Amino acid sequence: MRKTGSKACCKNKLAAIWVAMVLLCFVNKVFAQSPPGPQLPELLQELHTTHDSSQYVNTLGKLGALYMMIDIDSSFIYAVRTYEIAERLHDKKGMADAYDVMSFCFALRTDFNIAGIYAYRALQLHRSLSDSARICKTLSNLYLYYRNMGRPVEANNYFYEAFKMASRLPASADSMYSILLLNYAMRFYSDVSRKDSVQWAFRTAAHISAKYPRSRLPLYIDAYEADSLVKQGRGKEAEVKMNQLATEALQRGLPYVAMDIYNRLENYQGMGYAIDSTHYRELSYELAKKAGCIELNLSTIAGLYDYYLTTKDTGKVNYYSSEIMRMAGQHRYQPGRDMVNYIDYFLKEQTLQQLSRSNLQQQAELEKRNMKKRNSQFVMAGLFVIVILLFLLLLSRYQQFTASEVQKGKLSDSYADISLKSVALRANDEFKNKLITIIANDFRAPLYYISNVAGRLKDYEDDPAMMATLIKKIADVSGNTLCVFDNILKWIRLQLAGFIDHPVPCQLHAAIQAVLKLTTAAITEKSLIVVNLVPEEFTLQADEEMLKMVQLHLLRLSIHYAQRGSLIIISAWKNEGLVYCRMIADTGADAGAIIKVLSDWQQDMYALSYAITKDFIDKMNGVIQVTESEGKYLVFTGILQG
Repeated sequence: MRKTGSKACCKNKLAAIWVAMVLLCFVNKVFAQSPPGPQLPELLQELHTTHDSSQYVNTLGKLGALYMMIDIDSSFIYAVRTYEIAERLHDKKGMADAYDVMSFCFALRTDFNIAGIYAYRALQLHRSLSDSARICKTLSNLYLYYRNMGRPVEANNYFYEAFKMASRLPASADSMYSILLLNYAMRFYSDVSRKDSVQWAFRTAAHISAKYPRSRLPLYIDAYEADSLVKQGRGKEAEVKMNQLATEALQRGLPYVAMDIYNRLENYQGMGYAIDSTHYRELSYELAKKAGCIELNLSTIAGLYDYYLTTKDTGKVNYYSSEIMRMAGQHRYQPGRDMVNYIDYFLKEQTLQQLSRSNLQQQAELEKRNMKKRNSQFVMAGLFVIVILLFLLLLSRYQQFTASEVQKGKLSDSYADISLKSVALRANDEFKNKLITIIANDFRAPLYYISNVAGRLKDYEDDPAMMATLIKKIADVSGNTLCVFDNILKWIRLQLAGFIDHPVPCQLHAAIQAVLKLTTAAITEKSLIVVNLVPEEFTLQADEEMLKMVQLHLLRLSIHYAQRGSLIIISAWKNEGLVYCRMIADTGADAGAIIKVLSDWQQDMYALSYAITKDFIDKMNGVIQVTESEGKYLVFTGILQG
């Protein structure tokens, strides 16, 4: 049995593939039931021969939906063209279908916020047309987008609204209901309490999809049913069946489905069946390359690279490293060189809509003014004095309009300034809240230690020497605590006064020694050895108190995550005008998992300490990085100006 990558990598990959599988289930009904290849020349011919505008928009929409199975960039281009023509024709159905395709394209690139915007626009148009089937489809897409944005409440609302509406669709449109049933079954497949309802959903979806011979849903249903064979100890039969399903999907021109089936085989490891997961990951990756959806399967190549790096297979390592470099060199990963710049289109469209609304307002104002002018000319013709008065009136109105525009500009500038100040205040408030939390954490341990030692004094009333030792320990810890408190007070005074970075030459070796003195108790408790390789004459430009706080936080993090009796190595060097300070701790475990924990400061105190350290470095116009080496070494690297 082979095993590639970490559990987290596998989990992320399966989540991404589940996203692709559900999204692809919502492709236009016609193209969800047949391979795309034979229809492409027919639609292109129809596009060139049709002379009816509505039919032209409909054909463009079909091409956009078809290319979702072939090439996402082409699909997006056709969707944009569909929308532009439909908007000129005031064709709400064409505009809604174009928005659905744009939403799909952004979702495949994991831009779920923008995908949600376009899906919501499509939903409003579908509702204005009372198109229940398309409403269900768009509601289901919105459920998926909000689920991936981490907003489960809104996601569930959209899901159950779509499910309830789909159950009432007529038999002629029940393919949408079968898709939602399969979606329901996949969502609650692992929930033991919903076992009966999941089986019902599979049965009902299979019954409905039997009406559509070219539907892809039976492939997914059979893939899930193969799990029962594994649970019965017939894993080999299940594997053979899954390979047959993947082959059938490829023969029908459905590489996405085959990729999903190969990835589902990895679940058999947890069911007790030993399977060559590396082989299927390689098949999945090759299919992702061929289908042009590698963005959804990036974790696969990462897992393969990690596995062959571990097994020291030089040929495979070279191949997958070259594949990673090839993908990094593709246009879509280089800003400004994409074949289709999705974000640029979105921003331009927003700007054009704002300009359009502004133009409509100005046009209405001009039409109103012209109407008044014509009426004045008919009523006041021949009366020179009244014409003069009207001219003065119009001039006055024009001056008022000009003054109003100037005032609007000033108000806009004022609102922008207020908004910037509000953002700065919120950022400052968040920083102070984090600082207060870390203060509480810094003082808890020493105060507890002082209380514990003080409680032991009464046990040594007859031993003056021991009492003197304990009192000295209390004094040392109290002194260190006061030093920490003094540093924090200095930093708070800097914050309240509005911090401005004025770096001065600082002795890094001395700063680290001061920090080591404050953490002596923690180092001794874990039997750690701290090696300070920073030269004594090493200097850098920084705020001295802030530099000590940064080193203190990093050392405490290193002590916390270091395994007992290991080394912590501190070093520093200069290169091209920058100063690098590195701290390495031997965690003895999965350092990558620790890095993930450090990215979520709302849930973990030590992650909060790291977040505040990043704030300190940012204040000094520097950066900090946390990486892992050889799987078990946690490496903190701070970079400042020399």
